[in-house]
Amino acid sequence: MLLPLLRRLPVLMLLFAVPGLVTALHTWVYAQAKDPTYSLSRALLVQVPQWQYWAIATPFILALGQRFRLERGVWPRSLAVLLSALVAVMVPYVTIIYFAARAAGETWLLQTSLGRMLPLMMAKYSVLSLLIYGGILAIGYAVDYHRRYREGELVQSQLETRLAHAQLDVLRAQLHPHFLFNTLNAISVLVRKQDTAGSIRMLTGVSELLRMALHTTGRQHVPFHEDVDFLEHYLDIEQTRFQDRLQVVRAIDPATLGALVPSLILQPLVENAIKHGIATRSGAGRVELRASREGARLVLEVLDDGPGLAPGWDRQDGRIGVANVRARLHQLYGDRHVFTLENRTGGGVRARLELPFQAAAVQEALGA
Repeated sequence: MLLPLLRRLPVLMLLFAVPGLVTALHTWVYAQAKDPTYSLSRALLVQVPQWQYWAIATPFILALGQRFRLERGVWPRSLAVLLSALVAVMVPYVTIIYFAARAAGETWLLQTSLGRMLPLMMAKYSVLSLLIYGGILAIGYAVDYHRRYREGELVQSQLETRLAHAQLDVLRAQLHPHFLFNTLNAISVLVRKQDTAGSIRMLTGVSELLRMALHTTGRQHVPFHEDVDFLEHYLDIEQTRFQDRLQVVRAIDPATLGALVPSLILQPLVENAIKHGIATRSGAGRVELRASREGARLVLEVLDDGPGLAPGWDRQDGRIGVANVRARLHQLYGDRHVFTLENRTGGGVRARLELPFQAAAVQEALGA
């Protein structure tokens, strides 16, 4: 604690030279009225050394203040130690004043010993010493409290960041088994139908999807083309399941493929469109994927031509995927995103996401 303060001793000596010069000028001007022969150098010899002493004593005073803090529960003991230290600090202070004044030719000290003058000078300079000593401690405490406050803010920010990442990891962990269980249920349907080729194709697709999902583990954002690749494998599984009943239309602007998006963000929306827009019907259905850039925004849409959302749908259970998307977007973007799920004119549902457009290459460069 003391060594870093001692390294700043040259700066402290320059700082305390200022009051030394000011008091020397004051002493010289005041002495001119009584003794015109009183020189400025004599005033400097009297005043500057005593202020330089405080520069040397400051690191020790600050270190003592750090060791004995005036805080609740310990302040009486700390105050007693600090006041005792003030007395110890004053002894060399008044000694320097005594010898500096003698060296400057102050006649009233030339014939008086230090032992006789020490008690008198301790009493004379007690108030000034207390003000300087207390001022040094007060500045030290103020700087330290400010530093601790900033460190506390940093720790709080780090804790909030870790909490947000933990919450996102929980959401991702919830999404993976939800998706996997739904896919395994689809495979079990094909097995019961004795569709061996379809079952094998879906199992192969699930294996590939799990590999891709594991590849995204630990990454909250991925380039959009990776999310599209994941969707293609997922849709391949669903088209094996529904065969000619599922029609997928893609309208994806190539300029969007390099944008960063939350990993697996569209899969639950596509799954929701298939489950509620097609699986409940006996006829064919259509799912449309759209991606475009509108200025500084990335716009992603998933549309279906199903029966639409029933009144109070958002209060029903079983909407894990949509709730998960909403929660992840809130954690990642706050109020910088838009997510809507609404009925389309003429039937069906539109899920629309508006996200800040950020190129994956820029993010990688920042990370590097």
